Amino acid sequence: MEEKSPPFELPRVGVVITCHNYRVYVEDAIRSVLAQTYRNWDCVIVDDASTDGSAEHVRQLLQSIDDPRLRLLVRPQNGGQLAAFRDGFAAGDAPFVTFLDADDVWLPNFLLAHISAHLNAVRSAALSSSDVFLVDGDRTLLGGTYVLLRKPRPKPDGLGTIIPAGKQLGEMAPKLAYASDHPVTYFGPGVYGWMWAPTSSMVFRRGALEPVLAFPFKTRIGTDYLAATCAHLSAGSLLLSECLGLYRLHGANASAGVSHAGGHVQQSAAYRTHEITLGTDVLDYVLASADRLGAVNGRDFLPGFLAQHIRRFGRLGDDPRVTPFLDRRSRLRRLRKRVTRSLRRLVGRA
Repeated sequence: MEEKSPPFELPRVGVVITCHNYRVYVEDAIRSVLAQTYRNWDCVIVDDASTDGSAEHVRQLLQSIDDPRLRLLVRPQNGGQLAAFRDGFAAGDAPFVTFLDADDVWLPNFLLAHISAHLNAVRSAALSSSDVFLVDGDRTLLGGTYVLLRKPRPKPDGLGTIIPAGKQLGEMAPKLAYASDHPVTYFGPGVYGWMWAPTSSMVFRRGALEPVLAFPFKTRIGTDYLAATCAHLSAGSLLLSECLGLYRLHGANASAGVSHAGGHVQQSAAYRTHEITLGTDVLDYVLASADRLGAVNGRDFLPGFLAQHIRRFGRLGDDPRVTPFLDRRSRLRRLRKRVTRSLRRLVGRA
C-alpha cells in the first residue's frame, strides 16, 4: 500500500552536539543521532576547543560517514557550555532545537517522540523533556529514571495536565505516528522549579529559546537550568515519561557527582557553590523580560514567580529591583527577615 503523504511539511530539528574533551564518547552520541527514526534533522557538532583530539576524531568520523546533515564547528578557544550552545543555535534555523551532550546517547525514537508530543492537539509548549536511563562510562545501567523529572508517579501531581495520545496526526502523517503507553504531561509557565531531566533530554522551540540565548548571562555552566527555566516562562513544558536516552555518569560531569547513590543524582560541590549565580542570572533575565512575560502570562505572573524564586534563593530578596513586583505582605515579610538578620549580627558582635 502506498504511503499517504501529509498536506504539510514535517518540521526540521536542529541537533547540536556540544563536546569538550569527550573524544572517548562523542562517536556514540553522533551515531545515536544517525539512528533516529525521525529523519528530518540536521546536526552540528560544536567542539569547544578540546585538547584531547576530539575535533580531529570527529572530522575523520564525519568523512567516513559522509552524511551532508552532519557538520563540525570548532571553537578557537574554550568558552564553556553556554558559548557552545549559542554557536550551535546560531548555525541553524530549524523550528525545533535540541542539545545532546557528547557523553550522552539518544535511543532511536527520541526525536520522533518529542516532535509528536510538541505537535499535540491540546497544549503548545516552549520545550519538552523526557526521562533517561542512568548509565556509567561503560553504559552499565545504574538507574531506570531521573527522579527530578516531574512525570506522573504513584503520588499524583495535581498541577499537571495529562496530554492524551493523538491519532489524527499519525493518520495524516505516518512518519509522525508514535504510539506510547507512557503519558505526556504539560506544566504551564506558572509552575515553578526544576522539573526536567538534564540537557540531552530536552527539545526546544526556536522561538522560545532565542531570547534566552541572546541574554548576557554571567555564568558559564548550568546551561540546562538557565535554558529550561527561562524558556519555560514563555509557554510551559511537556514532560515525556518514557526513557528516551542514556545519561552517562562517569565522574567528569560538569554538574553531577562522581557516583550514583540512588534517589536524586547528586550535584558536584563546584556546581552547588555556583547555584546563587544561576539564580541571579534567572532573576536578571526575568526582570529584563518583565513586559513581555507579563503580556503573555498576565500581570499576576511576575509577582508569583518572583515570590517563589526568592523563597528558593533567599538572598535575592534583598535586590531593590524586586520590591515593586511584590505585594505588601511579601514586602513586610522580607523586611522582617532583614531586620532579624541585622539583629543577629549585632548580638553576635556583642
